[in-house]
Amino acid sequence: MIVGGALVDEVLFFAYLLCASFTSMHSDPNRLPVVERLNNGMPLIARDERHPWENKVTFNPAAILVDDHESLSSIIRNLPFDEPTKRGLSTFDALCFLLYRAQGRKTTAYDHTRSSLGLAILTPELKVLARHTKPVLLPDVEYDNLGVEDGRLTRIGDSFVLLYCGYSAGIPKNNIRIAMASTKDFVSWKKHGLLNGDFNRIDNKNAMLFPEPIDGKYILLHRPMEGPNAMAIHWAEAQDIFGEWKSRGMLMASITNPAFINTWVGGGAPPLKLPDGRFLLIYHIGNRESDKSREYDLGIAILDPTRPEPIVKREEPVMRPERPAETTGDADLGVNNVLFICAAHFYRDDLYFPYAGADSVVLGARITKAALERYLNS
Repeated sequence: MIVGGALVDEVLFFAYLLCASFTSMHSDPNRLPVVERLNNGMPLIARDERHPWENKVTFNPAAILVDDHESLSSIIRNLPFDEPTKRGLSTFDALCFLLYRAQGRKTTAYDHTRSSLGLAILTPELKVLARHTKPVLLPDVEYDNLGVEDGRLTRIGDSFVLLYCGYSAGIPKNNIRIAMASTKDFVSWKKHGLLNGDFNRIDNKNAMLFPEPIDGKYILLHRPMEGPNAMAIHWAEAQDIFGEWKSRGMLMASITNPAFINTWVGGGAPPLKLPDGRFLLIYHIGNRESDKSREYDLGIAILDPTRPEPIVKREEPVMRPERPAETTGDADLGVNNVLFICAAHFYRDDLYFPYAGADSVVLGARITKAALERYLNS
């Protein structure tokens, strides 16, 4: 049984009620923290032609920073690498464990277009140290038989809980629902099934937990794709992550952008707690052009769950697709101009986050402590 836990992402966003003030924030570039692209804007992880399961695209990475010696030692012992690699990993005081979504080409033996999750180990500053040659989570049960997609990681006690999108075959249409798995070493996983709750009986995704309980309850952010106030950030609560989740409705709506014909929002990285008790959220903004093409940007927000109106700040976009790896994706899939985030962490007071470019590669970015402080204090 996993104990502890938390999911207060959506408490962030009663922002819907503050849409007018958000619109003025939306247009103030002086409030935006500067985002630095790492590795000269080049991919950290890209497809590997040697492995059929990832010879097409690698994207939408879940990740978590582990920085206590006991946990690191235990995890490293069980990693599927040779002893010299393990000894090298043991020299670090913290490591980033990254689960990236991968797709390959369909073959007569297996349909590798169904997403699975691969494992890579990075420094806290997002430099790749090791990468497993095999997937660690496969689409192998009824509720995710078409894909294991877009996970978010949260530590609960001595386990790491992954909420992910289970894509499954259905009639009259395929299903997109929120599933859960857990691990202690990022290699051996236990699938716990679909989350319990009415919100998971419709297509739903972008689920993530707050890093700690709020008022004694676990809090979950999610983004319904149908039903009332669809394509906006909602929240739910539960006494037990394996128990019944009860929806509290919508917390954050999109801001109308006159440059596009349609705009929506969804949770990105699980909220990060700030020293003053507030939470930082980086989320995604989807936009549709008149020609039906899309652009996905990133926004940033600060929330205080103790306030009647939890959203303290909200700025968007903090980052738009600009570099080639962000604007041009795999030619066969035809997904361009997309930034997508599922993870972030603080290290030595700087904010680091891996993200996907054009649904094809994994990239990395940083916001320095100084830039973030200017934003927090503006």
